[in-house]
Amino acid sequence: MSWSDLVKVLSGVLLAIALMVGGCFLAAQYVIAQFTAPPPRPTFPNDTPSAKTTAQPTPSAKPVATQSSPKPSTSPSPTPSPTPSPTPSTTGYQARITLAQGLNLRESPSRDAARIGGVVANARITVLEESPDREWQRIRLEDSGREGWVKAGYAERVNP
Repeated sequence: MSWSDLVKVLSGVLLAIALMVGGCFLAAQYVIAQFTAPPPRPTFPNDTPSAKTTAQPTPSAKPVATQSSPKPSTSPSPTPSPTPSPTPSTTGYQARITLAQGLNLRESPSRDAARIGGVVANARITVLEESPDREWQRIRLEDSGREGWVKAGYAERVNP
């Protein structure tokens, strides 16, 4: 066996090892990418389409330029002044929050409504009204006077 044959064998073995290591590295990168990619957001039949999911105009569609004529200015109509909130003694009833974690205070009676604050456990509140489905209660916080909606069932009536 000559030196040139030995060099050919060693270079072949090294080339085979390099190809195996490179292939394993690429396969590992592919598997890692598959496991770290977030899954697609599920859609349900009762979902409402949001602005992100609405169809975008196709790039081939050219916008049509419209010329807008100046609109006559209208004087603003007077807005009615807000009526003051009723006092706790005339409407609703006094209660306290019984849930140890407290409750989210929302701007409307829905889980999807914006959270405008929170109510701590044992906070004294005034229950002003209930939603038609009786799952939400509109309350007023006794300490700050802030009003909002909380999930029903976590307020216990307090005798005045």
